[in-house]
Formats: sequence, structure tokens, C-alpha cells
Amino acid sequence: MLPQSLTDVHAFLLFSAGPVMMPANQKLCCHTATLFLVLKLVCAQFEDLGYLLGYPDPEQDQYTSLALSLDTPRIHLRLAGDKRKHNEGRVEVYYNGTWGTVCDDDFNIHAAQVICRELGYLEAVSWVASSKYGKGEGPIWFDNLHCTGKEKTLALCPSNGIGVSDCKHTEDVGVICSDRRIPGFKFVNTLPNHVTNLDVHVEDVRIRAILSSYRKQIPVTEGYVEVKDGGKWKQICNTEWTQFNSRVICGMFGFPGEKKHNARVYKLFAQRRKPTFWDFSVNCTGTEAHLSSCKLGPTPPTKSNESCSGGLPVVVSCVPGKAFTTSPMTGFRKSIRQEQALVRLRGGAITGEGRVEVLKNGEWGTICDDKWNLFSATVVCRELGFGTAKEALSGGQLGQGKH
Repeated sequence: MLPQSLTDVHAFLLFSAGPVMMPANQKLCCHTATLFLVLKLVCAQFEDLGYLLGYPDPEQDQYTSLALSLDTPRIHLRLAGDKRKHNEGRVEVYYNGTWGTVCDDDFNIHAAQVICRELGYLEAVSWVASSKYGKGEGPIWFDNLHCTGKEKTLALCPSNGIGVSDCKHTEDVGVICSDRRIPGFKFVNTLPNHVTNLDVHVEDVRIRAILSSYRKQIPVTEGYVEVKDGGKWKQICNTEWTQFNSRVICGMFGFPGEKKHNARVYKLFAQRRKPTFWDFSVNCTGTEAHLSSCKLGPTPPTKSNESCSGGLPVVVSCVPGKAFTTSPMTGFRKSIRQEQALVRLRGGAITGEGRVEVLKNGEWGTICDDKWNLFSATVVCRELGFGTAKEALSGGQLGQGKH
């Protein structure tokens, strides 16, 4: 089981308030640990939306939807900046381990179209020049872009060359995208899991509300766990399902934990409507960031040769976390913290990402990035009331702390 808070993970993290200091016989740590969380509390209501907008993203070697050639630069995009909505902002590009920006020289609506669609929006509405959303930092990765609007990634648009620019950050470009999403858009279309000579691809995963009381809630916290297979949604057989599996599912959707549900009600529902079962079993340790990272195998054969003979569809019931509380009007709303939090995120462009800071002796400090990993990041995510960490970065990529 994962530790529940930072106080339980001294073997994994070293943190202090103020300056990061270590004994003379240990390595001096100069960088600040950076944490990206997946906050899917909003996204869970949409069947086809797997990631928050502007989130920086799966590893590009898994970006299978583009089938890029080997010489195409692997980049990530996000929208950032001041006083903006979720579908607009300064264009930022992640390349070669560093976030940078795009110059407004020769920029046009076709380039904006490529950016918006690469982020999962249906189309571009407009674009703005002269750092309307604030000046960015780091390299200016693209200058004099000449897109046709049909490119699948900004990296395929003709330009001066990545990193070749004579611009300043006062020329950082921003885009305004349509609020509508591309149907079925996912940053990662398939997540391979090689088990016993099988190539299992998890196209998508969702929690589908079955009971009327949960259908009214946004986000969905309880229901069938369904996997998209061959374009069709299928249920998972519960004969070998464990609490560790449920913990992974809840973490995927931004929930820090799982709880028991009324199995009798779901049994009655399954008897009235015949389920369609997925052909694979799931075996998680509870620390995985996604179902596809768990051990997957063929469903064990049964005497009757029926899939899931004697079993029922898997149901999970997730705990929303202390960052949210129920509301009869909206389903969930942000709660007011009664006690001061001991951990916080700073410097992120959106809710659920940022530099990790810890309060100790009345002073906020940072965490050394030595041995910082996804497991450690997930502990912080859950302590903050979110789910599984998507990515744990080091090197102060969201800015250094104050000390």
C-alpha cells in the first residue's frame, strides 16, 4: 500500500524548510523537486477526455497517434499565462528537457489551428501577439512558422528550425482555441502492455455511473469500470478483482482512495442487463499510475466456456478527497480548509501541478530531487486530495524555491 502522507515516506523523500541543507558526507542538492498531478475530477464526466487541458503530457515516445518519423523533434505543448481561460494562453513548448515559447513573427491562424488541435481542441478561434498572456521564460523554440493548418504537430511546420530565433519574450505568441473538444481525443491512443506473449492495448478506461444517484454527480465517483476494446466499451470480470486494482482506477481519475459499495444493488442490475466482458484479467500492486501498467493476462477459462462465469462486472467507489466536498447542487465544490496545509504546490499553470513546498517550523521550503520519483509524487498527490501522479520532474522545471 502507498504511504498516506509525507510523514510516512522518510525513506523516499528528504525535505526541509528554507534552504536545502544536507550533512557534509552527503551530496548537496541544489534543485527543487517538481510535481505534476493528474487532476481528473473535472474530466471524469466526459467519456472521451483522458487528460486535463494544457497538461504536460505523456512521454513522446508513447505518442502513438502521430506516427512521427525519427527525425521529427518530439515536443509537448501547453497553454499558460495570466488572466486566461482554460482554452487560451501563451503557447509553451517542451523540448529537450526545457519549456520555452513561440515567437509571433509570421504567426497566423493556420499555426494556431495546429496548436489547438494538438492540444485536443476542435479548432482555433484566434491568436494574439506581443505577449498578451505575459512573457514566458526559457528558449524561444519556434520562429517564423509557416503552417498549412493540416500538420498533426507543430514540429512538422516549416520554421527557422527549432531553437533558431532572434525574438525576445515580448514577442511570445498566444492562441485562443474553441471550447469544444475533438471527439475521442486522447494524448496517448494506446498504452501497450506486453504479457505472456500478448500485445494488449488499453484504448481507454472510464467509470460509468449505473445508479441514478451517481449519474447526477460530476464527476462520477462510482460505477462500472469499463475498457474500450475495438471501439466498444466492455466491463471487467470481478472474479479476480482486488482492492489494489480499485485503488489504481480511482487514482487514474483523480481520487485519493476507494471505499466499499453496495454489491447487492449492482448484482440485481447485472441480472437485468447482460454485460459484455473484456477478455483480460487485471492484477495491480496499487502503485501503478494507469490500468495499462498493471499485469494483464487472458481471463482464465471456465467450465461452461462463458466469460466471467459466476462473476459480475467490476464496480469501484472512489473517495473524492479532502480537497473537495459534496454539494447537493453541483455534486462537488471546493472545500474550505479548516487547518493549515503542510504541503502545497506553487508555480504551476493549472490546478494540480507545481513545485512541491513543505511547511516546517512556520517556514515554507522545498524538497530535494535526489531519488524523487513517481511513487513519491503519488504520495504528495493523495495527501493533497488528488489521485495518482502523472509525472514527477526534477531540476526545478517550475522554478526554484525562494531559498
